[in-house]
Amino acid sequence: MSGLIRRTTQMALAAAAAATAFLGAAGPANADSTDDYPIPHRIIVTTCDVEQYMAAARDTSPVYFERYMIDRSNRPADVQQMAFDRIHWFFSLDPVARRQYSEDTATNVFYEQTATRWGNWAKLFFNNKGVVAHATDVCMNYPKGDMSVWNWPVPGHP
Repeated sequence: MSGLIRRTTQMALAAAAAATAFLGAAGPANADSTDDYPIPHRIIVTTCDVEQYMAAARDTSPVYFERYMIDRSNRPADVQQMAFDRIHWFFSLDPVARRQYSEDTATNVFYEQTATRWGNWAKLFFNNKGVVAHATDVCMNYPKGDMSVWNWPVPGHP
């Protein structure tokens, strides 16, 4: 019986050593962006402005749009303004700079300061490839700079 215990112990130690060697050789994990992560490629290359995109999202994915606007209305005014300013800044960038922003947010959790105040500040724009695909298909058909899209009536809010 002691031979069986010794043999089992030896096998367990050998397995642990093999696992340690395998995992040690794997190296550190690398986080980076891909063509659609964390920001979908179609947002990166769109020529639509923020309001054109939002109007298109409102009409092509109304439930998703409304959830975003309700979530936004539940944030303090300074956070709403911060998100408004930040998404306009993002849309002002060219595709190369947008891709770099995507890479920066994928590799540094603290890069996007707006997210520290509202985790889903850009959900309508970045988090759902389907919403982005539908909205970017038609956003060019909406007027540029139509700020009325930001005035979404939310029940229970002034």
